[in-house]
Amino acid sequence: MRGPAPPLRLMNPRERRSFWLGHWRLGLPALAVLGLLLLATAPLPLSLPLMPPLGLLGVFVWATFQPGLMPPWLAFLLGLVADLLLSMPFGVNATLFAAVAGFVRWFEVRYGHHAHGFDWAMAVAITAVHALLTIQLMALASHPVPLEPLAWQWLTSLFAYPAVVALCGWLQRAAFGARTAT
Repeated sequence: MRGPAPPLRLMNPRERRSFWLGHWRLGLPALAVLGLLLLATAPLPLSLPLMPPLGLLGVFVWATFQPGLMPPWLAFLLGLVADLLLSMPFGVNATLFAAVAGFVRWFEVRYGHHAHGFDWAMAVAITAVHALLTIQLMALASHPVPLEPLAWQWLTSLFAYPAVVALCGWLQRAAFGARTAT
């Protein structure tokens, strides 16, 4: 069994590269949420805004699967990226993503693990609260949003959640192996 890794400043360049490449998995949740955010910006040939808040669902799922890899500060940074990609006032998604990650962390510590159906219901409730708070924060930023588009997005998030869970679960099993999959 090997001891702890030496400090980075004592490593040669090859050892440093090996160290960082060995830890690529730590960035997987952030990369997955970024991919979901990019997917959420894809144009749909429909007149209704049907794309669910995939970034929010990704933050929720990763905060549930790997809470140590989706801390609230990382969710905040991903929310800032979401604000830029979705052309929203700076800080709306950042605040809400960090709140979701913090809430999931608190809930998991307090109540432990639970069934998939309960997580699905929690995700649907969180997206409903997200929609309502988005309306309030957008109005506060002088960019009022009607309820109808957010209601459609909430409805589609009900059906998108299992796909996001399947994608994140597959990524987790591929990166970390079956030993940590939930």
